[in-house]
Order: sequence, then structure tokens, then C-alpha cells
Amino acid sequence: MTEEFDPQFWAAGVGRNKHKWSCLACKDSKWRDARFARRHAKSILHQDNVKHLLSPPLCPWSSPTQPDLSPPAHNLLADLPELKPHGTQYMPQAAAPDTDNYDVFQLDWDAIDHDQLYVPSAHDEQLMTMASNLAGWLADGEDLICSDEDGSNSPDVEGEDFDPGRIILIAFDESTELLQPGATRPAQRGDTTPPNTTWFPWPDKKTCILDILRHLPHSLFSDAQLQVILWGLSVLGVDNVPSTRVLKDIDSALQSQYGILSVRYQGALGHVYYVNHLPSIIAQEMANPRVCPHIRHYPEDAGGRLDQPWQASRWLYEIDPTIATPMIRKGQQDFYVFEPMKLMDGTVVVPKRWYTKPSTPGSPSSDFEYWGRACDHTRGYVVHMYETMEVQASQFLLSFLHLLQTYRMDGQPDPRNIIETRGYGVLPWTLTNPAVGNRWHTLARGHRVLSYMIWLYCDDTSGNTSKKWNKHNSFLFTAARLPHVMVHKESSIHFLATSNIAPPLEMLDGIVDQLEYAQMHGIWAWDIEAREMALVIPAVLAMLGDNPMQSELACHVGLQGKYFCRNCWVHGAGADSSQCPDLAGIAVTNSDDDARSIQMGSVATNSDGSLHRDVTHQSKRKGRHSETMQDLVDRARRFLGANPPRTRQDTVNKLCSMFHEVTSGKGKTRYIKMKTDTGIKDTYMDVFVERILKHAVSAITQGRPVEQFMSPVGQFLHSFVSGLDPHQDTPVEILHVILLGFLKYFWRDTISRLNDAQKVELQVRLASFDVTGLGIPPLAGQTLVQYAGSLTRRDFRAISQAAPFVLYDLVPRECYEAFLALSALVPLVWQPCIDNIDEHLAVLQVAIDHFLHCTVRWTPRWFNKPKFHIIRHLPDHIQCFGLAILFATEGFESYNTVIRDHSIHSNRQAPSRDIAHRMARCHRVRHLLSGGKFHARGPVSTELPYSNDEQDWLMPGSGVEALVNINIPSFRNIIADYFGLINEPLTLEAVERMSGSCTMTASRAPYALQHVERRLYQTCQSVVTSSSETCRLGDFVLAQDPRAASSTLPLVGRLHKLLQICHSPAQQHNQANWILLETFEVTGSADIYNLPRIQASSWVVLPVMALTCCVNVQHNCARHRCTGSAAVSVYEEREKTTKTTRRIEHLVPSDLILNTAQMRNATHVQQFRTQVQQLDRDRAIHTGAAAELNAQKIKTLKTSKANPARQPPMSPSMAVPSSGRTWTLAISTCVFGS
Repeated sequence: MTEEFDPQFWAAGVGRNKHKWSCLACKDSKWRDARFARRHAKSILHQDNVKHLLSPPLCPWSSPTQPDLSPPAHNLLADLPELKPHGTQYMPQAAAPDTDNYDVFQLDWDAIDHDQLYVPSAHDEQLMTMASNLAGWLADGEDLICSDEDGSNSPDVEGEDFDPGRIILIAFDESTELLQPGATRPAQRGDTTPPNTTWFPWPDKKTCILDILRHLPHSLFSDAQLQVILWGLSVLGVDNVPSTRVLKDIDSALQSQYGILSVRYQGALGHVYYVNHLPSIIAQEMANPRVCPHIRHYPEDAGGRLDQPWQASRWLYEIDPTIATPMIRKGQQDFYVFEPMKLMDGTVVVPKRWYTKPSTPGSPSSDFEYWGRACDHTRGYVVHMYETMEVQASQFLLSFLHLLQTYRMDGQPDPRNIIETRGYGVLPWTLTNPAVGNRWHTLARGHRVLSYMIWLYCDDTSGNTSKKWNKHNSFLFTAARLPHVMVHKESSIHFLATSNIAPPLEMLDGIVDQLEYAQMHGIWAWDIEAREMALVIPAVLAMLGDNPMQSELACHVGLQGKYFCRNCWVHGAGADSSQCPDLAGIAVTNSDDDARSIQMGSVATNSDGSLHRDVTHQSKRKGRHSETMQDLVDRARRFLGANPPRTRQDTVNKLCSMFHEVTSGKGKTRYIKMKTDTGIKDTYMDVFVERILKHAVSAITQGRPVEQFMSPVGQFLHSFVSGLDPHQDTPVEILHVILLGFLKYFWRDTISRLNDAQKVELQVRLASFDVTGLGIPPLAGQTLVQYAGSLTRRDFRAISQAAPFVLYDLVPRECYEAFLALSALVPLVWQPCIDNIDEHLAVLQVAIDHFLHCTVRWTPRWFNKPKFHIIRHLPDHIQCFGLAILFATEGFESYNTVIRDHSIHSNRQAPSRDIAHRMARCHRVRHLLSGGKFHARGPVSTELPYSNDEQDWLMPGSGVEALVNINIPSFRNIIADYFGLINEPLTLEAVERMSGSCTMTASRAPYALQHVERRLYQTCQSVVTSSSETCRLGDFVLAQDPRAASSTLPLVGRLHKLLQICHSPAQQHNQANWILLETFEVTGSADIYNLPRIQASSWVVLPVMALTCCVNVQHNCARHRCTGSAAVSVYEEREKTTKTTRRIEHLVPSDLILNTAQMRNATHVQQFRTQVQQLDRDRAIHTGAAAELNAQKIKTLKTSKANPARQPPMSPSMAVPSSGRTWTLAISTCVFGS
């Protein structure tokens, strides 16, 4: 085979290049196997170079420095000897070189008179043309790949190994400008130190785009699909398309240099799992220009206002100050907590905590002042921890380090000699080392020390697209220091770990290991806003998840246990029973998906005649006694009363006691009984207990402390991850408690009670429900009724806002009032901002109590559901952590689809590793697209780079950042949209133009506009408010009259006109000037709905800035008995058919109700909330218990008549006289579910 390659033109390879050849004619230094060498030999470029070698030699000029130019350059400059330079100076001509070097062209550039080159002549023009051609050839590069070649000299074609530490450089694409004479030639492929060029750190534009597309969060595709895309690009004529192997090699190189590493762990239970490096994620966020400016590192005392987590009590008062607020910087001094410092007035104090306050009341959150809460230090150097004072940062004079330098001159004691008084005695100072001060002083190296609070989330999801369950436990987190409008965006959620074999508590052990190390040593990160290095300390603000997962993280037995609450010691039915159920085999499962609510109950028949089983008889077969009147009352009182809280220390003590009982030989029965009696279940420790019971104790424990056999809930107490209480720091999850809890229970139970005619009527009402102002699509009545057992959280959000207007005469009054109370509670929970936290919590507590009282008056059997008790802890958690929407899990639940997609597009052989790797790559691409800075590091090192030189921190090229801002007509920016980097523009739609004298405004409000006859107005159809809400003509809105006092309620009005003054600045900015409103006033409360009635009053013209938001208004159908007598056409396949369907026809359309159950804009709408008469708790409990026992009595009588031979004995407590109307409902068993 070697004979076909002429050694004159081909060089045979040796060693690793054996059986390969390199072209001597083209001199491209590429080694090709026989197949590609033959293809190259047929190329036009190769044949031209061969002809050049075989042609007679030319005699170029000589030069002391002989640049090696390839034959194309020779062709361009071959005519230079024939030119006659203009002027008196001529280029000297040297002797011809040796014939052995004819293939190397030599030119003496120093012999050229550059001054003569710019004399306007024909010769100069000819030289300039050739110089331009030379520049074009240099820009194209001498190693460009021809279309007939394979397309790359990378190892995927040749089979060579690829060095991941070598980053391939950027090549020029068609958009790159050619070099001009005298310009610097950019780096070509193969260089090792690239400049910050257009597509850095990717080699070129094509590779950049394809690598980004491979890592879109919601659009993953396989290698086969990638091959289809590459084939399509080649067919379209795109040159130099990288192969799949090239893309993977570049991806691996970029990830090893600039990405996030996945750390391998082998847990104590023996499972292998991978955790993405938490410090690297935090460091990238600090260097992200789209994230860093929104970061808040200090808590805020907002004076009662609450809309961010840093304004809540946990961050402000409870978290360890050395982690939450270690220091502040004033001028050139750093003030650390628990270090003596001097104030302007000469007082020496010890700061305990730093926080901020708004500069002025009502000022924006970005305008704040630093304050400190300090201990009195004036009596010598004895620190009185019980005496605190608030000090403004402007009063600080000397930090601890400066105080050490000046205390002798000031005649003061040594600030390193301090003690403290706490409680009843004097104690040595232990919060810091008095000799050196705060330990962060030494670790920080003079840089700032900042905190980084996170919401830690854990949940399980399926890794399959099919219904076959493939459980993956996943840990995610998001930065709690971001504003609430950003915190739950998909781009703000970060992946940590997942596994389909390792349980959550075992994976949490690896995460705690990283947190512990970071809280001990800090995380070095480049603060892109301050443009300097900073030492960051992460801390967990709260652990989020659904109720079963939070119970598992808190070492709690779960919602099915006798002690069903993870926050307090409330217990349910059977707590006093001598029977001890075996909870060891009960898995903590997600019981949120119970299908029948309380349908398997103790009542007789419902409206359509269906029968339900008796809970009394069913429970007797399981060894339980039937509940008497007093049992129902006592259980309801425990649900609604105050109970002692659980604490972390108490749980740890009980776990240690349980473990010692097992190791002392008490056996499994004793262990199970202790779990039952305490409601504590550590699934992590259960594994070791099972091993101890099967083997010898010494073989398992091996003298190790008991804490090593406990889950991280016990390790938190003994590790540096301090201050986290899994019982109190697992806040109420409102998604599963309210939307997928109460609303799901009530709606399913309601649908099961309706007959066919009532279901049809309910469908018509739902389809006719006006959704204007709610931000939801029109309701699909048939779906909500027919598939009531398969609805999602989005459906229940709509039901919550529509239920008061569609159920008023379909359910009994007790049920309807419970729905009204729930619909009134939901917008209070989903508040986006709280102006006065004390007032809001008082209103919220009243709303929760009223809802529970209405529920227990309906039937106390609802309290078989633990969620009706868990909701009582919500006010405390809002005060502790902030708005309930901050610790809601809707954003995390949506992120499960991303994890599922990564699982699907893997080979399922190593899911924890593969998903972690792909998630890390997605995070790296997001960081680069955001314009974040990065620093190269070792390929396998987890040590973060440190450099305070801004030049060492690289940035992606301008072309990479421009991808986010590309605006192509008729196409949305896929990349920016998928990574959450897009900004929605505000628009205003103008549709008609007319003179001001012809508008409705002139007739309705003739004196509102000045010189109206001289103005030319343009009316508009819609306007977008500052909250990105579109208000259209005919919508009901809230507006604040600028002439009214700030304490007055906003105006309720219907938007009739949007006016824009022609040729005004507003028209240039596509904005409106005036709005015409038909105002409405509140005339009282509707009798049935308990919602405010509104009536038209007048007209008003207001500036467009007075517009606040849209509101939802409904017709008073209950009063006027509106029916579905109207008919509308049915559309099928987007075509209008001859079929019709019923819709509600409103009588007296002017009788309107303001829907205060609206969740959107709840802060503004709740100002019109009506006061409802509260129910007495004891009366509600007794009423509900009596109705429940009366229903059981009726069912027993009907059962005895139907089956006389099986008549059970009737309990004396069931002989309760019936008073009034009793509605039969479905009852669940006494075993506690979700």
C-alpha cells in the first residue's frame, strides 16, 4: 500500500503515527490513514501544490530572516521581480538561493522603502492589491479544512487520544472581519493560550451553538438526534461542521477546566452516589452578572414589612451570627462579630449581629444603612450578654485590629482580656479566641466575608416516561438571598444530587460534609459586582419538600403515625390505646395522592344513593374501638389547640436512647414500641439496627459513637452545620397542604355527592366563569368534573377562586361555608408582599381558625387528615422564614421534569453519576451565556481558584453573550428562554386614531382634559402594567387617584378608554397618557357569598400611572337564580360546528360581586376583604360531632333493616337525637393518612 504514496510528496509516520502519512506538498502537519490520504490526494489544493513542486524554481529576493511561506503566498508574490519600483530607490536583488530550497520562498521585507509605497502610482496600487490578497489568505488560515476532507484533525477521526487539559482555540467564521495590513493575526486552532476572542471558550461559532443546544434543560437529545442535526447542517452547505466526537471532546475539556465537578461518595449504608460540588456552584453564582447584583448578604429590619426572606426573624435573630452576618466593612476597616470595637463616643462594645435598615421609611430595598446589635462593654472588659444596644454603622470608629494598636495611647485595658456575664455568673470568653479575635480575620486575608443562605429541597420523582415507577431521590437548592420574584425561576434552581438506590438521608450525609467543610473554611469566589475576591459562608435557611419527605428528614414517623406532626407533640386517635401498631414495616410514602378523600366513611347514603362502609365496624375488625362523642370532641380539641413543640435536642436524646436499648439486647419489639410512642423514626439508623439484630453488636458498632449511626439530624448537633432544627426548620409546604390537600379533599368529596343533573349544571357554571383578571385560561368544566380524581395544582388554583360562584346551591350550607372559608384563606397565604407583619399574622390566624371551625362543624372526621393540623403552624413559619410563597415547592416540583429528561437520555447504568455530570454541564453553559467570569483549574481538583487580579478571571467572548440578546423576527430566542435569561418587553397596542373631541372621554368627563379640542388622541386596546399584567378595554381594574390620600382605598373601575396624545413623548415610548374609568363603589356584602357587592357610581379620567392592577368581578347569580339558558357554538378542530352548548345567561347584569378570592394581586384585592362572623370553637366541635354520630346512627339503622341477621350492637353514645337537617357525607377510616 505504501507504493501508492510517493515519498516525494508523502512522509510515512512512525510510533503512534504508524500506518499514517503526512502531506509534504501541503505542509499541514496532519497525519492521515490510507483512506483519508487518498481522499486528500484527489483534492484540488493538493494537486495544485504538487504542480508547484514540480514546476521550475523562481528566484526571489533574499532576506537575513527568511520567513517560511507556503506555495499560495508564492503564487501571490511571484510577479514582484518584474515590478519596477517608483522613485530613486530601488530594491536590491540578491543572488539566487540554493536549488534545494526552491520550495521555500524568501523575501527581504527590510529592503522595501515603505515611504515610497504610499506614493500614488500604478505600481503602488498593484502592491496594495497584492498585500490585501495576502492579508485575506492569512485570515483564512493555512490549515483550513477543504470540503472534501473529513473535517477535522481531531482524534475522533484519527483514533488519537484527546488531552482534556488542552483547550482548543477559536477559529474564524464567516462573520469575522479579514485582517488589514499591519493588524495582528489572531490565534488559530491548535494554540494553547487563546485571547478573549469572539466565541471563547469555544473554538468557533458552530461548536458554540451545537454545544449549547446539547445542554438545553428542556430539550435534551440523544447522539442519534445530534447526528441528524449535523447531517442537516451539512446538507444545507454549512462548512466545517464538527463531528459528535469533537463536540464531546470539547465539552469534556471545557468542563474539566471551567465547570463544576461531581464528587463521588460511598455512603455509610454502602451506596455510591455523586454530589455536584456545592462550593463551585456558589462561586459561579457570585461571578454571574445576572445574579450577583440581586444578592443580599445581610438581614434587614424592615419595620414590619415582609416580602423577602432576609426580613424574617430566623435570618434576623436566630441563625448563628458568625455564619449569617460575620462582618461588615466601613471604609478601610473590617468589623467582625464578637470582637471589641470602639464607637465615636469612646464606648467599647462587642457586636453580636449585623443587619440593615431602610434609609427612610418606604424607601426601596436597595437603599439601606448598616446597623449592629451589640453587647455593653463599658464596665471594664466584662461583656454583659444580656444588655444589648443598636448602633448605626456611621458611629463605628475603631475595629478590633485598630483598637489593639491604640489602646495603650488611649489608656485603656487590653481588648484581648475579656470575660462575659451570662445567667448567674461570670464565664470565660469562648465565642472567639480573645488573643486573635474572630477566626474569619485570618481566613479572609483582608477580604470581605459574606453569607450565602440557601433553601435546601429534597423530593422523589420517577426517572421514566412510562407509568412504571423508577424512584429517584433528588436534592436541589436555590439561593434564599435572591428576591422572591427570582428565587423560584428555573434558572435559579441548582441541582446537587440524585440516586435511585441511595436513600435521602444517606445522600444528605455527603451534602452535609460539603456544607461542614465550607462553613469551617469558607468558599473563595470572585464577586463580580465588587470586582474582588470574597470569602463566602453557606448556610441552610430551611429544608423544603412535601410532607413525607420533610418527616423523613426530621426523623419523624410520618403522617400515618400516632404522633403525626413533625413540629409538635399532638397525637390523634388511638394515642391512649394499649395496642402498638408495627410501624417498622410502614414505608414513609407520599400519601398526598389518596383517591377518595373521606369517602370510605360512616354515613348512610348520598344524594345519588351510593352506600359507603361503616368506619365503626371496619375499625373493630382491626382492633380499634368506635369513637364516642367525647372521643371526637377531644380529638378535635387536640387538633385545634396548642401543643408542646418538638426540638432537635429531644429527638437526638430519644434516638440515642433507642439505639442503646437495641445494643443492650432489648430486641426489636422494644425498639418498635419506642418509635410508636415517640413518633420518631430514623430510617438511616434503622439499617444499622437491623444489622445489629442479625449479627453481634460489637461487629457492627466497633466502638464507634452512636452519632455515627444516626442520620444527619443528629450530626447537625455535633457538626459545624449548627443552628438547623429539622423539626422547626421544615416549614409548612402550602402546595401539598392546601392546593393538593384541602382543595383536593373538598372537591373530590363534592363531586362524589352530586347526581348527574347537578354535575351537568356544575360543568356549565365552570365553563361560564369569567376568568378576567385571574391570569388563568378559561375553565374546562367537563374536565374539572369528570376527572376530579386526576387534577393538578393548576386546576385546584382555579377551583379555589371559582368555587364560591359555582357551588352555592349544589352542596349543603355547612359544606359551602367551609369552601368559602378556604377560598378566603388561600389569597392570604399566597400574598406576594406583607406591609405589616403583625396585622397580617393576626388576620391569617383568624382565617385559619375560621376555616378549621367551619370544617369541624361540617364533620370532625376531616381531622383524620393531619394536614388540617399542620396548617396551624403556618403563621409561625411565615414570621420565621418569610412569605409562604418563598418556601413553596412549585418551582422545585417543575424542575423534576428536567431530572426526568436527563434520566431518559442516559443508559441507566450509572444514573447518579450521569445525571450529575449533565446537570453540571448545563450549569456551566448557563454561566457562560450569562456572561459570568471563570478561572481555569486542575481537571480533578475541588480546590477553588484564588486570584485577586481581575485579569486572571476570564469572560466569554462577545459572540457568546450576544446570543442571549439576538432578536430574530417571528422566532423566539430559544437559548435565552430555556435558560431563563430572557426579559419580556412591555408593550402597548394602539389600534385606532381619532380627535379628542370625538372620544367617549369628552362626553363622559368633559372637564377632565385641558384643551381637549386642540388635542389629537389615539386610543389603545390594552396596556401592560409594571407587574407585566395586560389590562384590556372592558376589564375591571384598581387605580389609585393621585389626588386622594394615601390611606384611602383604591378605586374600583371598568376600563373604557386608553388615551395616547399624538406626537407626545408617551407615543415615542409606546405608552398611554390617560385612562377613562367607570368607577364602582362597595355597597355592602352579598348575603350568600360573603363577598363585597359593587355598584357603578361615576366616571373619572386618571393618568395611566394610577393604574394598579386588574381585578376579577363576577355576577350575583345566586341572588337572581341565573340558569344555563344561553347557547354558544361548539368548535371542533378549530372549526365552528352546528353544535351548541349551554352557558349561563345573567339576569340584571349590573349586580356585581368583587371576587376577593382572587390569588393574583392578592395584596391589593385583600383591602376589600369583608369581615365574617367567627364561630365559637366548642360550639362548632359539638355541632359537628353530634351531626357525625347522628349520621352513623342513621346508617346503622339502614344497615340493620337491610341485613337483620348482621345487626351490630349500638353504642349508647350513638343515640344522639337529630336536630335539624343532616347531610350525609363520606367518612375515612381512623388510621391517619395524608
